[in-house]
Amino acid sequence: MATTIRSSLSRRQVLKAAASVIAGSILASCGATPTPTLTPQPPTATTAPTKPPAPAAEPTKPPTPAPPPPTNTPAPAPTKAPVAGKVVIMHQRNELSEDEQAQFEKANPTIKMEFIQADTTRFFAMYAAGTPPDLLRTQAPAIPNYLARKMLKDLTPFFEVSTVLKPADLAPANNYYRANGPLEIGQGKYYGMCKDWSPDFTLFINKKIFADASVAVPDDTKSLTYDDIFVMAKKLTKMEGNRVIRWGYGYGDWWVDRIWMNMLAEKKQELFSDSFTKINLSANDNAKAVVKWYFDIAKENIVANPLNPSPTWNGEDFQKGTIAILQYGYWYSASAESDITKGNVMMLPAPTWAGVRRDPTMTATGMVMVAATKVPEAAWKVFEWYNGQEPAITRAKSGWGVPALKSLYNLMPNTTPYQKQVQKVLQGELALETPPLQFNPFIGESTVADTFAKYLQPALKGDIKFEEMLKKIEDEVNAAIKEGISRIG
Repeated sequence: MATTIRSSLSRRQVLKAAASVIAGSILASCGATPTPTLTPQPPTATTAPTKPPAPAAEPTKPPTPAPPPPTNTPAPAPTKAPVAGKVVIMHQRNELSEDEQAQFEKANPTIKMEFIQADTTRFFAMYAAGTPPDLLRTQAPAIPNYLARKMLKDLTPFFEVSTVLKPADLAPANNYYRANGPLEIGQGKYYGMCKDWSPDFTLFINKKIFADASVAVPDDTKSLTYDDIFVMAKKLTKMEGNRVIRWGYGYGDWWVDRIWMNMLAEKKQELFSDSFTKINLSANDNAKAVVKWYFDIAKENIVANPLNPSPTWNGEDFQKGTIAILQYGYWYSASAESDITKGNVMMLPAPTWAGVRRDPTMTATGMVMVAATKVPEAAWKVFEWYNGQEPAITRAKSGWGVPALKSLYNLMPNTTPYQKQVQKVLQGELALETPPLQFNPFIGESTVADTFAKYLQPALKGDIKFEEMLKKIEDEVNAAIKEGISRIG
C-alpha cells in the first residue's frame, strides 16, 4: 500500500526550494514533448455501391441481367513509420553492456543508442547546456528533487499502452517512481521504474564465525531485534590490542539516515518534520536512541568506524571472513558466497527496533526519462527494452536484485541449498509489502550520512560528547535544509 506526504509548503515554494539543492546553476527549461501514439487502425470497409436502376421494360426484348456488384475490399491500412532517432542514455557499463547495446541496435536499426557513463556532475552540466541525456540511471532518493525541478517526463501515457511494462505487473518498489508531486511519493503518475530492487534490511551471517565464537546461529524464520544484534555482534567481534581482526557487524553507513527513517517508522515517527523543514534528533527521544545505538556499536568497535576503518567496503570484508553479520539487501546474495565463505552463508529476516516488521527498499535504483527529451518515442523503446525485455530477464536470473516485474519473479536463482534458503527468507520479506520511505527534497542524498560521519570521529575520540554530536548534526543538516528554503522569493 502506498503512502503519501502532505506538506504545509506551497507547490511554488517546494519547486523553488528544491531547485537550489540539485545544482548551483539555473538549468535550462525545455518545452513539452509528444506523448506516445497508437498504431492507426484500418478504416472501415466501404458499403457496396447501389445497383443502377434497371432500364424501362421493352416488350420485344428480354431484360438484360444486372452486372455483379464490385468486390467489397477494405482500403489498405496506412503504414506507420518505424520509431527512429538517437537516444542518449546515461547509465553504468556494468549494468548495460556493449553487447546488449549492440543487440538492441541490431533489433531496432532505426534507433541509435549513445551511451554515457553515469556521472551526476556531468548530468547537471549537460542539462544546464540544454543537451541532457534522454534516459538517466537514478535512485529513489533523487526523485523528489527531480520532480520539484520539473526535470522528469510523465511516462503514464506510455505505461498505459505498453504490452511489455504493464502497470498491474509492476513490483511494489516501483511506487518510488510514482508521485502526485515532490512531497507526495507513492502513488499518482509514473515517472520511471526500478531496474530491480531488494528489501534492504535483511541480514547475512557467516555460520563458521558463529561456530568459532560459540554463538548460536539464529532461527531464519524469526526476526532478531537490534538489541539482539548488538549483544551477538559484540561476542563475534575479535580484537588484537586496539586492532580489529574481525567486526561483528556491518551496514551501509552511506545510507544511515534511511536506516534511521525505517527504524523510527516502526513507532510511526519520522526523522524529519511533516514538511521536511528540519531534522528531529535532540527533541525526539526515539530518534536520539536510534543514533545512540549506532554511536555505541562504533564506540565498541563492533563495526568499521573512523578510528578503525575498513580497508575496502563491508561487502568485501564479509567475503573475506572479517565481518560476521552484514545488513544488506537481497541483492548481496549473488556475491556473499566467496571461496572463503561458501557453504557458510545464511540470510536472515530484517531485524526490528520496536517489534514491528518492516523491510522496504531504500535505494530502488532505476531509470527515468528527462522532460527535455526530443525523441520520447525512441527513448521509450530503449526504456521498455532495458526494463522489461532481454536485459531485465538476464538481471532476474542473476540474483542481483528482485525483478521490477512480478512476472519475472520465478526467474530468480533457486537451485542450490543456499539459494533456496535465501528465497525462503526473501518471500517472507516480500509479503510485508512495506510502503516507500519518504525522502527529503531539500537536501542531497548523502547530506545526513556525511554529516554523521563528520562528527562521529571527534565524538569517538572524546573531543565532543554524544549530545554535542547530535546537536552539531542537527544544526548542520537544518542549515542545509534552510539554505534551500531561503531562496524562496
